[in-house]
Amino acid sequence: MSDHPSKSLLFVQNGDYRDAYMHLKEGGSETYRDQKRSVDYVAGLAREAKVTTLALSKTARREELAPNLWAAGLSYGEAKSSAIAQVFEEAEPTHVLLRTPHFGFLREARRRNVHILPNFADIFERGGPRTAMRNFRMRRELLKSKAPCFCNHSLNASRSLIDVLGLPPEKVMPWDWSKVPVGEGPRKAPPDKTQASAFFAGALSEEKGVGDCLKAVAVLKAQGIRLEMRFAGPGDIAFWQERSRTLDIADRVVFLGMIANGAVREEMSRHDFVIVPSRPAYAEGLPNTIYEALASRSVLILSDHPAFTGRLTADEEALIFKAADPNSLAQSIAMVLENGAVYENISENSAQAHDRLYIGMEWTSLVDAFLADPEDRLGWVARNNLQYWQSKQTA
Repeated sequence: MSDHPSKSLLFVQNGDYRDAYMHLKEGGSETYRDQKRSVDYVAGLAREAKVTTLALSKTARREELAPNLWAAGLSYGEAKSSAIAQVFEEAEPTHVLLRTPHFGFLREARRRNVHILPNFADIFERGGPRTAMRNFRMRRELLKSKAPCFCNHSLNASRSLIDVLGLPPEKVMPWDWSKVPVGEGPRKAPPDKTQASAFFAGALSEEKGVGDCLKAVAVLKAQGIRLEMRFAGPGDIAFWQERSRTLDIADRVVFLGMIANGAVREEMSRHDFVIVPSRPAYAEGLPNTIYEALASRSVLILSDHPAFTGRLTADEEALIFKAADPNSLAQSIAMVLENGAVYENISENSAQAHDRLYIGMEWTSLVDAFLADPEDRLGWVARNNLQYWQSKQTA
């Protein structure tokens, strides 16, 4: 490889690549699905190109992790035009991979006439005047960019690029991670209708629905049902422990903190339910926990978050409750405990539901296609856009 490779890649994302790279290099376990695969993939690109990963969450820094592999950081507050221009000066990108919607990086890439691949995991929604203006600006910046397509994670988030932002359907492309191995067989219903266990994995926040889960445990307690629940993920554990004491359910909940992805999947398999209670305010695509929960064959309980709507059939492939409504969540659990046949039917259907969720190119293949042909001269966009995948599923 030349000391001065012809390509220079800039990855812009929320997650800190350096932290993940060092954690895995030191023998640490994956904290989410495909973490090691994606970290190794990006590191491998440095064999033929200069690679810079920029984390939009940390203070400003720049560090070479390996030959031609750089990690940089920039806090959101500092991500103004002058700081972004400095990032471009240092990284000298020929290609930008924008993994989070950010006007400043779209504008700077356009100003410098740089190829860019917007590949998000964010659902866009309509709202008041401020949201409408933000959506208008995002549409304008994306259409002006030197992008062969506009990518988003899974189906509903991809559709929002068309329905909400108004982007051309033929240029919208879904992407996904690699498939999760599915458990061998369906689960039996809990034998005792008054006892069950549930598991949550994700950021410990109100928007992710942690408070709704705790209140649902309290509601079930008042009904004579003991739901024991374990939570894994980053956040203020002391705050949520105090909330559980206030609700008088501290003996029924455990907060594990961050655990390895393998441990997350083990927890899912040993619990009766996996709950994904995200509120609509949490702008996500389709989280890994949904795929992993279905693969575990434990019964998945979902909120009616816009990113999840229509992806799974209620009471056949998952239990679905009204987001931000602990009573609705508690009612779903009580219902399926009373009717074990529903529980077992959902578990039986979970493998097929899991396989059906995947839509679009795998992320590494998407990046490969963009780097090889950023102007889509070979027509790879038409062979992988949302229209193609939808017609394939219909067929």
